[in-house]
Formats: sequence, structure tokens, C-alpha cells
Amino acid sequence: MSAKLGGLDALLSIAQMPKGVPVGSVGIDNGANGAYFALRILDLIDSY
Repeated sequence: MSAKLGGLDALLSIAQMPKGVPVGSVGIDNGANGAYFALRILDLIDSY
């Protein structure tokens, strides 16, 4: 998917979550950061 929203997509996805829902988001065209985030959640990379 290719679209340029200047980060607005990530801001809206975070701001519209109900209270108590943990949120991790990345912007469109930023799949690499999404993959890094998933790896950290799964604890497959050493960040210490």
C-alpha cells in the first residue's frame, strides 16, 4: 500500500482507541518499523 498522509494515520489510530487498549502503530509506508515493533513484542531481538 502506498499513500502519504504525513503521520496522520498513526495519530488517528492512537487517538481513537478506547481507554485501556494498548496501542502500537506505525504510519503507512513504514512496514520496517512495524516489523521491529512486532519482534520486540515477541522478544526475538535483544534490546538490552
